Amino acid sequence: MSKSTYMVTVIREGREKDYRDFWDREIKVNSDGEELHPALVGFTEVVEAKNLNEAVAIVQKKHPALIVARDHSAKVG
Repeated sequence: MSKSTYMVTVIREGREKDYRDFWDREIKVNSDGEELHPALVGFTEVVEAKNLNEAVAIVQKKHPALIVARDHSAKVG
């Protein structure tokens, strides 16, 4: 089976609530008055894998202390 390219989204440490508020609830400022933006709450890793499960596993191994936002990760090629 050939590999495809996946974009796997990772939530920055301690930013789980901010990430969900920003992306899922469209909240632009957190309770501390900090302006939320994509680079603040998370980042994307691009990996080659057989499927999304393998892509997520690769990224989780690389960033074991962080949470992968599987629902915002996808195949791109």
